[in-house]
Amino acid sequence: MVHQEPQASWGDVLLLRPGLVAIADWRAEQVVLFAAQASGWSPVERLEAPGQAHSLSWHHGSQTLYASGRWSQQLYRWQLAAGDAGQTERWRELPRIDLRMCGGEMLLLPQRGLLLVADAFGRNYRLLRLETGEVLKSDKVYGHNISSLATDKDEELVLFPHQLLNEHAHSERNDITWGGLLSNNLRWLKIDRLLQQSGQEIFKQGRFYPLGQTGNGSGDPTCLQVSSQGLMAITLGGTNRVAVGSEDDYYFRQIEVGYHPVACRFSPDERQLLVVNQFSDSLSIIDLSDDSVQHLPLGALREPTQVERGEQAFFDARLAHDGWMSCHSCHPQGHTNGQLNDNMTDGSFGTPKRVLSLLGLSETRPYSWRGSMANLEQQVTHSIASTMASDHPVSSQTVEDLVAFLRQLEPPPSLLAARLPRAQRRQGRQGASTAAFAAGEQLFEELSCSDCHAGAWRTHSETFDVGLRDERQTGLFNPPSLIGVSQRQDALFHDGRASSLRSVLETYHHQLPRELGEQELSQLVAYLEGL
Repeated sequence: MVHQEPQASWGDVLLLRPGLVAIADWRAEQVVLFAAQASGWSPVERLEAPGQAHSLSWHHGSQTLYASGRWSQQLYRWQLAAGDAGQTERWRELPRIDLRMCGGEMLLLPQRGLLLVADAFGRNYRLLRLETGEVLKSDKVYGHNISSLATDKDEELVLFPHQLLNEHAHSERNDITWGGLLSNNLRWLKIDRLLQQSGQEIFKQGRFYPLGQTGNGSGDPTCLQVSSQGLMAITLGGTNRVAVGSEDDYYFRQIEVGYHPVACRFSPDERQLLVVNQFSDSLSIIDLSDDSVQHLPLGALREPTQVERGEQAFFDARLAHDGWMSCHSCHPQGHTNGQLNDNMTDGSFGTPKRVLSLLGLSETRPYSWRGSMANLEQQVTHSIASTMASDHPVSSQTVEDLVAFLRQLEPPPSLLAARLPRAQRRQGRQGASTAAFAAGEQLFEELSCSDCHAGAWRTHSETFDVGLRDERQTGLFNPPSLIGVSQRQDALFHDGRASSLRSVLETYHHQLPRELGEQELSQLVAYLEGL
């Protein structure tokens, strides 16, 4: 064992240079730097990264370390001055950059002087200038769950695996079996178009490759690696396989590995592919000459707890028809992909609704937009049997395990709280220390917002007519909890029509009894961003 910290929760790992490694510690909300010393690897510096550092990137030319903030929606930057990397005082934090999206995977484009940042959950991306940190482009792509970013040697193309949810398809077997509802794909896009174009123009001169097919949906791509010869490997976390092939191949061959593969790397000679399997705690070594597989355990396995079994089921696409999707496909890491899905939870097709976050949902029953599911057991059973069109009878044990996992999911921190150092956060409503938050809370009560969004969880057990209608003119909705609403980004209301908290109030005047002035709008937004 190189190093162990029992209270840590390690995320992304990045080699900065021989003898110096950066690792994201999600629990401590830090980036920890480890240096090779005579006695072994030891932590030499801890850089504060509030709101969880999702991904790390290193620009050798400027000696700058980047971290994308998942919940802070910011980009962190630290520069290493000339001298010994082990000298802790040499790291200097540069001004943080607002992304206005949950920061996800990153791709450094040093020849272009650019940094590409993808959304941790949804469709957004940002292109930034390395030298200044200026955000040059904010836009969207078709797809979500962007799990890796790669480029060619000339930095002309960006490659990424993703999932695509079709709001116009029905959550039933006929639409699922052909990949019409939710598909798992690999996409190539021109970087020039990502930078200079918008909308459909982004996708011209690109390529699109479906990873799934009828009978094998290839659920949940989790990692992409590209060899120097152009061979691509994509781990399929939901179906326990790796897809391997080249750009011109008609079909990528698939190789079975361990339980829930999440990362892969080619060996130095590129004759082997090494795959890390999360739930079997194992390493699969694939000989690419004949696709033979050697499985190496990384430690002694114990019986999983009920919550751990539920987590495994949550990421298992084999629960769905032909393995096209898992719970994670629409609820990345328990959150939301921000897309619309047309399922029978509301009692009808033709009325797609925004995917709800599952974080912190244990105290917010009833469930679904219409409040039609009285408890989690009912909701989970319906999701497996109907929305995912499972090929097998729904197991009560699986339902109980999933419910146990869902109940322990905590709500995301508010945007305001996620930007504070972890040690400075107050318990409970972290925004209450600001004057704007306090004024916004008073407005929230005065404007009767709390009639529907009531109590500690800012929700209600009843349904209300708030002037919104779906395609069948249904107007009764159960108010979603407002805890963590600032992390739902640019898709609010049942149909995602509102692109921000401000637009809910300013554009749609949602249930406001009077016009609000600029100061009142800012105060109410500050309150919502602090919940």
